[in-house]
Amino acid sequence: MFFSKPSRSLVMVLAVAAAPAAFAGDTVRLNCPAGTVRKEHKKEAVYCVKAQAEAGEPKNHGPYVDLHPNGKKMAEGQYQDGFRSGLWTFWDANGAKAGETNFSGGSYHGTRIEYHANGQKKTEQQWNQGKREGLSVAYSEDGQKVAETQFQSDRVVKEQRFENGKPVASK
Repeated sequence: MFFSKPSRSLVMVLAVAAAPAAFAGDTVRLNCPAGTVRKEHKKEAVYCVKAQAEAGEPKNHGPYVDLHPNGKKMAEGQYQDGFRSGLWTFWDANGAKAGETNFSGGSYHGTRIEYHANGQKKTEQQWNQGKREGLSVAYSEDGQKVAETQFQSDRVVKEQRFENGKPVASK
């Protein structure tokens, strides 16, 4: 749902805004690491890029904030040498937390959590270098467990469905 914009990240990497956007200086503060410079793209993002990038193309490196058109945060996290790294947090346009995902080298790695609009956990998944690994749990909007799926190397090993929090079917 909120990860469906891979081309947007590429545009952000390639886009180098010459003048700061009026919104960002007052609302978003980033501490860019040594060897990087702060960049802003329209009213959509504030980020850091390596000043001396290989092949002449800038690479995101350091903190990154992406904004909804209404100015509220959409995503916040870190880049390392052009790839998402560490914990990223995502919000919907109303400011409610939509998810949290750990990244390594640009791939999901570790825990990924999505939330329903009411704030209840929607899914909790485990990832290893971009592949589902271990237990994935889905929840209803009222917080009841509705499914558990066990993965090994991105393949389903076992599935269990629940109704009213109780097991009803498994594969």
